[in-house]
Amino acid sequence: MDINISQWKWLMTLWLTISSFILFLFISAVNANAQPVTFYDGENKLSGVYLTPLQNQPAKAVLVFVHGDGAQTYDADGYYELIWEPLRAKGYAVLSWDKPGVGDSSGNWLNQTMSDRQQEVMAAVEWVQQTYGFTTSNTGLIGFSQAGWVVPELSNNDYKVGFAVGVGFARNWIDQGRYYTRVKHQLLGSSKADTQVAIAQYNDEVRFFKSALRSDYRRNSDMSRQRFLFVIKNINSDASSAYTKINIPTLLLWGKDDLNVDAKTEFAYWQQQPNPFVTTALLDDANHGLLDAKHFSGQSYGIKDLLKLVWLGEDAMASTAIPTLLSWLEQLPLPDPIK
Repeated sequence: MDINISQWKWLMTLWLTISSFILFLFISAVNANAQPVTFYDGENKLSGVYLTPLQNQPAKAVLVFVHGDGAQTYDADGYYELIWEPLRAKGYAVLSWDKPGVGDSSGNWLNQTMSDRQQEVMAAVEWVQQTYGFTTSNTGLIGFSQAGWVVPELSNNDYKVGFAVGVGFARNWIDQGRYYTRVKHQLLGSSKADTQVAIAQYNDEVRFFKSALRSDYRRNSDMSRQRFLFVIKNINSDASSAYTKINIPTLLLWGKDDLNVDAKTEFAYWQQQPNPFVTTALLDDANHGLLDAKHFSGQSYGIKDLLKLVWLGEDAMASTAIPTLLSWLEQLPLPDPIK
């Protein structure tokens, strides 16, 4: 049967409407017992949610979510809900917030250095401990991607954090960008020669950014002035020294099919320089965010991917991702749950 253009548009509208309604129901269910919260980091007023464990369970611990790059909302546009629900079902509470300048949070995340972000996370940790009675032992961090230059620095006994989880971390900002550039051109079908040209251009850009001043912004650049300033502040980020100081239980997870970070190299680093506090895992069929790489095979996400998140639900995650996380959490020596 042939479908004309008007029928096709009608069907697409219907499908998007149904998908949006399913998304609304999914978010409403996951956000049951969500408590809107506000706390401060310096002059920034940060808005987010505190989620209690499901079925009125006492909280074993609270996991403070630390965003990756970009203008992230408290729920990362629905991605976090896939992780929140199984955590809450097992008795864990969650704290997450909109980045500065996103949603109801004031400020501008593009003005931040990684040190600023570390300070912001500590403001959240202190707030949730004072408000809900958590202690160092049952307060944990879980960070994603760019949080790899935030969480490791806080993963030692100098801070009020008892354990930490990292997803898709890279040690070095510049190396990560070079890997991303190479994979991007491979995915585009570029020839080996063209890919090498792109990498050479990337290296030239790195040399420029490493010595650039605020006044060096190029008005004809594809990059906004604010993003330019963010890059020159943070391009030298490297977590290597922070890694050597980790002395709290830490779980680092990567997907074997990560297209953003050289996961196999990052995993191999820990096999060569083991730390008794650090557990690592390289998960099959998982992408940068530990989503199922069969369904999410790009370097970034669009509207189709968000709809897939809703459609697949818990099956959007790689099959071993949540079990690996929960199994590791369950073996932590946590104090008695907070009622």
